[in-house]
Amino acid sequence: MSEFILSAGSVVKFGTISTALYPIFRNGIAADTPRAGFQDGRETLPSNGVYVGELMAYFAACGAFCNATSTLHGAHEEVMSRFVQQLQNAHGEKPVMPELEEIATQAGLPVILEITLEEDCVLLADDQFITDGNAEKSWKLWRSGILRRAGGIPASWIKKFYFPRLLDYRDVASGRNTRVLEQTTDSALMVGGLMQSWHKDTPGDLLQAFKKQYGRINFSQSSAFDETALERFFNLSAMLDPATRLLNQMTIWQDVDALAKKQAIPLG
Repeated sequence: MSEFILSAGSVVKFGTISTALYPIFRNGIAADTPRAGFQDGRETLPSNGVYVGELMAYFAACGAFCNATSTLHGAHEEVMSRFVQQLQNAHGEKPVMPELEEIATQAGLPVILEITLEEDCVLLADDQFITDGNAEKSWKLWRSGILRRAGGIPASWIKKFYFPRLLDYRDVASGRNTRVLEQTTDSALMVGGLMQSWHKDTPGDLLQAFKKQYGRINFSQSSAFDETALERFFNLSAMLDPATRLLNQMTIWQDVDALAKKQAIPLG
């Protein structure tokens, strides 16, 4: 397997969920972190490195989010069923359910970490796209690869994180609210990652089409990656309020599911 050097100053992305932000801030990204996949046998196994990329970071964020959401809802099926029922019966009104508080602390939303390499790093090919181990081709054509560094990725290399538009109950009360549409567009980026993985669509084409339509190639919201910014993020009303955090988990999950079905991509 050939190696390719990503030079210091290169920018890479890593997909995960919001519940991992503080652990990563404290410890960085471990050297053998696998890329999240889906519960259908396609999950990528650890490969002595950290999977980084562009659009495939959104695939990883989508996989981590969908798996965590499915597990959480399965573990609290009765409560979440009542929560969904109340959402349907009183559209746009926040359910009053104290039992949601403990569940919501475990609810992670998809995030993308933007990393600036502070030293030259070895990159290996992503064998999902490259069968001959050509790491340079893996990065230049597919913008995906395995970064190999003994200490993993230090938290200090992470400069920014991106996250979807977060909604409140007033947003979902009206049809075609612009904030709702923005969150749906954010979900479409994750489905773009699914399309790269499943259909082997090239990320350059997908991102060019996305940018032409929406004027960006990242989640619509972003923040610096430092202690103050993380505290501010988790104190956003949509994150702090249990029912609102779970509302956002549900709306993003539904969007991803609907958009993936249009591409004939199963999520589980």
